[in-house]
Amino acid sequence: MTISVRGLSMGNTVRQRATRVAGFFATLLLITFVSLATAQDRDHDWDHDRDRDRDRNHDRDRDRDHDRDGMFRVSRESVTVDFGGGRGGRPSPDAVCDPGFVAVGFHVQTGEFYNEAWLDCAPLRPDGRLGEELRMTSRTGSRGGRPVHDAYCGKGRALRGLTGRTGASIDEAAGECSSVRDIAERYDNPRTELTQTIVRPNPGGRPADVQCPAGFVVTGFRSMSGEYMDHLWLICSELRRSHDDR
Repeated sequence: MTISVRGLSMGNTVRQRATRVAGFFATLLLITFVSLATAQDRDHDWDHDRDRDRDRNHDRDRDRDHDRDGMFRVSRESVTVDFGGGRGGRPSPDAVCDPGFVAVGFHVQTGEFYNEAWLDCAPLRPDGRLGEELRMTSRTGSRGGRPVHDAYCGKGRALRGLTGRTGASIDEAAGECSSVRDIAERYDNPRTELTQTIVRPNPGGRPADVQCPAGFVVTGFRSMSGEYMDHLWLICSELRRSHDDR
């Protein structure tokens, strides 16, 4: 049998061309893969840089907001506002929050009438939030009674007024509470929530309602007392921010 050299030569040529084509496409595929990987890395780096810049801008905005709001503090100066009651009794020691603290609730010990009252106070942080630590004031009023009744503001709110009924004594009272930031904004009618109402047995009297001045928060109680608490005032302190002093 005779084998054609020309046929062998053409077969080798076809195989060589096929090998070159396969190599070309393999190289092209490799280049495409490397290009895609490089683009993904570049996009990842760009996303990372964008997120970093966004975080930096957020921090700067937050710092500007903090500077604009200023730092909150409780003024050491105070005013008193009259809740009401009778004209008898003698001055009792005040029940006052520690410096830098504001009232967030109160307690009353009762018998036939209101006898003693005192406050729960929380620290005011520079950012306007209230701390978790609570401190009780001393008591104002006249010793006596047995049940102790509690009235609390909601979380993040401070006492800014009282509403209830008074006559020859204190018949009932509930606290009026608002957020510290709303109080500091000096709104005439900030959003208000009431505490529990504390009522003496067989209450009477007339409606009574009093609030601290705009921008002020309750920091104490003042009373006149004899056998029981005759009259009650709120001690109010101003909430101030650092830019208020400029």
